[in-house]
Amino acid sequence: MNTSIEVQVLQWFERALAQKPELRAVWLAGQDLDTGVRDRVLRLLEADRASGAFLEETAVAPEEMPAEFPKVGERLGAWELLKPLEAGGMGVVYLGRRADDVYDQQVAIKLVRPVHLLAAADFRRQLISRFEDERSILARMSHPNVARILDGGSTASGIPYLVMEFVDGVPLTDYCRTHQLDVPARLALFCKVCDGVQEAHRHLIVHRDLKPDNILVGANGEPRLLDFGIAKILEQEPLPTDGKRHTSLSAMTPAYASPEQVRQQALTTSSDVYSLGVMLYQLVAGVRPYELGGLRPSEAEHVVCETLPDPMRRMLDKAVLSDVERRQRRAQITSDVERIVAKAMHKEAARRYGSAQELADDIRRYLEGRPVLAHPDSTAYRVGKFVRRNRWGVMAASVALVAVLASAGVALWQADRARQAAADTEQVNAFLIEVLSSSDPYNAGRELSLGEAVDLASGRVAERFAGRPDLSSRIRHALGYSMTSRNELELAERELLAAREEAMRALGPDDLHTLRVQEAIAVLRMWQGLGEEAVSLWQDLLLRLEARGLKDDPIYLLALNNLGNYYLSLEDYARADEVFTRVRALPAPSTEGGFAPTDHAAMLSNFAYTAHGVGDLARAEALYRESIAEFERLVPEGSPELAMALNNFGHLRQEQGELEQAYELFGRSVRMRERAFPRGHEMVVNPMAGLAMMAMRLDKPDEALALAGKASEMATRVYDRPEHGAAFAHWVLAATRHRLDDPAGAADALAMAQDVFAQLSPPPEDLAEAIPALAEQVCTDPGAATKPACQ
Repeated sequence: MNTSIEVQVLQWFERALAQKPELRAVWLAGQDLDTGVRDRVLRLLEADRASGAFLEETAVAPEEMPAEFPKVGERLGAWELLKPLEAGGMGVVYLGRRADDVYDQQVAIKLVRPVHLLAAADFRRQLISRFEDERSILARMSHPNVARILDGGSTASGIPYLVMEFVDGVPLTDYCRTHQLDVPARLALFCKVCDGVQEAHRHLIVHRDLKPDNILVGANGEPRLLDFGIAKILEQEPLPTDGKRHTSLSAMTPAYASPEQVRQQALTTSSDVYSLGVMLYQLVAGVRPYELGGLRPSEAEHVVCETLPDPMRRMLDKAVLSDVERRQRRAQITSDVERIVAKAMHKEAARRYGSAQELADDIRRYLEGRPVLAHPDSTAYRVGKFVRRNRWGVMAASVALVAVLASAGVALWQADRARQAAADTEQVNAFLIEVLSSSDPYNAGRELSLGEAVDLASGRVAERFAGRPDLSSRIRHALGYSMTSRNELELAERELLAAREEAMRALGPDDLHTLRVQEAIAVLRMWQGLGEEAVSLWQDLLLRLEARGLKDDPIYLLALNNLGNYYLSLEDYARADEVFTRVRALPAPSTEGGFAPTDHAAMLSNFAYTAHGVGDLARAEALYRESIAEFERLVPEGSPELAMALNNFGHLRQEQGELEQAYELFGRSVRMRERAFPRGHEMVVNPMAGLAMMAMRLDKPDEALALAGKASEMATRVYDRPEHGAAFAHWVLAATRHRLDDPAGAADALAMAQDVFAQLSPPPEDLAEAIPALAEQVCTDPGAATKPACQ
């Protein structure tokens, strides 16, 4: 017997069983299989159909069933088979009862699926071994949330069976839906599921097939964990029959499987934590994070291992919910809930919860109103993700944040300087004029750049202001803030930490200048990816100002606003909204307080973006209109900040179904960016390409083609290295030409997208799917088939 072929046949058979019965043959025909393997799988499916007809209680000819398979009415030890309940990939489950009159009890009796008894002897032995493993696993556990094993044995012909407590319940998702549980109630119920899984983990058992159908909830509201048929005891080593490693998608349910599981890597309890995360996502959002139906194995692996799920709040529109349920659910999916699910579902096993117990504990912390342990990825990590994905609506908010931070920081320092003694001000002014007017003595009097001047000032300040730490601290504060805005973070850290040390020594920890330096350090820590330290610094600063009754000081407004912007940069809309509500209760920023004239309009835009994020679309719309009106009054010619506000408002109108208005807003934003960057800029390319896509959606083909062509040409000019934005722009041009029946032109643009994409590392997830999908469409046309993109 060729064991390798037998392995393939069994694996593909079990995967076919996962498809709908009426689609199994069609699905199998679409797989890349050896004809011999396919034919044998089809024969097994037919045998299974015949032998499985008893599940519908139809008549089955005796010759269609293995002779040794038990039948309804027969006894297995003390237990009588009453009727079949369900069939899985490996076994069938009967309703049974105690038949020896000792006591009356209904039970679930599990046996090997009949068709498997028709398999070759080696595989029959393997399947029977699986049953024995499951019996061993269940015997180890005793927990109210795990279905208990009551008995077990083998028939006279050697077929193993398990007798378990009968759970008269419904799958977890069905229970939550029929009982209309809100999010907190779903979370509380899910904690009990985690408790059951933790019992398995405590015995070093990985379930490997956690899904709602394997968790039944009884009328009493207690969940029971079922089906340890493919579970594995960690201390055991697999015993392959041919010396090779054999794992397949059959030994799991792909939609709930962890990345390491679909990659056939070694599994730990962390794999079950991932599956719990997927279930929790489904319970809360109403839909699974990924739909894998109809995908080839390689495609399913890519989705599970590489694609980040959308936040649950964004998926609510895809769920089958009433408008009232959707609004309620949106309000209850807080940032903490999003973070808990994201941590459980992290692609990297080491970054998930360490156990099901840790996951349950964090959920309970949330339900009790205590801080959760789940934290978002660091700012540096997330900003890197933003850049790679180049989702320009989000990037726009981030860039606006940088502008507000930098301008407000320097302006506040200038306002502070104006309040110092005249002699001190004169010394500082003279020093700055000297530095800023310096030239390079080694390069024929070349004027120094601003960056070089800042570096020069840093080197001279200690010498010039020896004995005056109060003054040198103020200069270092300004230099450090400037360096932060230039992304010179190491230099900024040097200056700001020195400024804080001098301020503490000369002025004390509660002096306003010392607190301004602390605020600057918080901003620096944020951009260094040290978000927790940044938040701690901001909160300490705010408490100190509140204790002194200085909530009206501009530094209080700046720190509170920056704290909100930090949460906004993490897409933690709920916390950002809480902070911005406090900001709105304060007096508006003014130029007298050191703010730029447009800072209030920029704040309003961020308030609107946050309201959009928490799902309050009406409030978001009102704030966007207020922000844009203020921008237009202050800068009627337009500005990059106004362009960002228009862009984000466009996204809101698009979500509200006002596509023409959204298109107009996006268009205004793009034209304003073009005026701000007349020679082209990265901040123009992606919005313009996105506008082209929307033009096609609104059946404006001429506008779409012009915009896509311009974006692609600009991308070629402005990017000096391979970037996502360039590949995206070329892809949009290719897609537009394809829609307009220009296969040769589409292939040419597609080749440019492919060339840039090939140089990106890591490859961006969206284009990794979009480029091959478009190529598959474009290259079927004879006019494109010979082009490089199709070779």
